[in-house]
Amino acid sequence: MAEFVNPIGKIRGKYGNVIGYVRENGKNCCKSAGLKRKPNGEVQKRQSIAFGATAERKRWLMVAIRLGFPGGNGYPKGFNGFVSANVMNAVSVEKIDPEAPVNPRKKAGREFRGSIDYRKLRVAAGQLVPPSVSTEVDAESRKVRFASPGVQLESIDCFLDDKIYGVVAGTRGKRCRVVELGTRGEAIDTSVDFPRNVEADEIVVYVFAASADGKDVSDSVCLHVSSDEI
Repeated sequence: MAEFVNPIGKIRGKYGNVIGYVRENGKNCCKSAGLKRKPNGEVQKRQSIAFGATAERKRWLMVAIRLGFPGGNGYPKGFNGFVSANVMNAVSVEKIDPEAPVNPRKKAGREFRGSIDYRKLRVAAGQLVPPSVSTEVDAESRKVRFASPGVQLESIDCFLDDKIYGVVAGTRGKRCRVVELGTRGEAIDTSVDFPRNVEADEIVVYVFAASADGKDVSDSVCLHVSSDEI
């Protein structure tokens, strides 16, 4: 670790790999923070693959993520909240060659692969009660029907003016449609078109509730999944 008297004035804290500090004699000095090599073992590679598999969904689920992770409700806002809710629970990681030892010189993607379990994937996560909604997927008309009788009474974390959102996406087509279906306190009977270029055998459907001000949400519920392909 290198250490020298700072010639440019008083600075404190870390700037890149340099740390500014003040000695007991009052002199302002700097020292190197040192360079740490990133570990490249099996645990780190599995974490890398799980993160990458989750992050890839950001591109086609961003509209849902923005609504489903508002922040301040126990989960970080936006993409960070999406990763936090899913990277440990919705992704399975396996070795491509189970018999081969882990090679620290190889990239993680050459030794491991990750797959998403869309039944466990959450496009929203929060403290509200999940909505009670059913769905039907009509492959011929390319529509998803959402239905709910609505609720009559409010309770803790369940309010009549909560908004209900439906999410229709493709597991391979990287397309997503988010629709506000109505409120928790009213009956719902709404049909939503498939996203463009998404086929019936790759449709996944979710619903979640959001408070009227959008500051809290429920966990999303997977109502239908046609394929678990990554």
